[in-house]
Amino acid sequence: ALVPNLLLVALACFWPHDGEDRGPALLSIAGHQHFILLHFPVTILMLVPFFEIWDRHAEASALIRRLSLLGAVSIWATCLFGLMEAHFNGGEYAGLDQHLWLGIVASFVAAGAWFLILQSWRVRVVAQISAVVIMTIAAHIGGAKVHGDLFKPNKESQKDPKPKAAADRPHVPLG
Repeated sequence: ALVPNLLLVALACFWPHDGEDRGPALLSIAGHQHFILLHFPVTILMLVPFFEIWDRHAEASALIRRLSLLGAVSIWATCLFGLMEAHFNGGEYAGLDQHLWLGIVASFVAAGAWFLILQSWRVRVVAQISAVVIMTIAAHIGGAKVHGDLFKPNKESQKDPKPKAAADRPHVPLG
């Protein structure tokens, strides 16, 4: 679990994300998959502590162990594809470094939560919730880039206070 995450750190340090486009096309397309893949670890890592708290057994069930491993692997893959997206498609925005490093830290913590799966219930849940919290912060920073700041109104979200005149609307034939 440590070696793949150290690979992410090495890639983050030595693969620049300075906003310059660079091919090849296949890796560029692969980088775009970050935006699809990221939903899997979000869902999986949120389900693990939910099921742990719901069942509250001294030992993790087979389902919890498998979901924990799947969550750690999926967040690692999401980070890898995010690095590919930033490197091969360029990317530079406020918060990119925080998004990048918090994602990698979340991958480390998710791997640690999987590594601690045979520990006591309390240790498991604290590790799992820690992974969820760090991942959520990283996801919020990345989501603010993609979707904008949803807590501040922008032009598109504000309604025009004055109704438009009929002449401003295109004519739609009714028959």
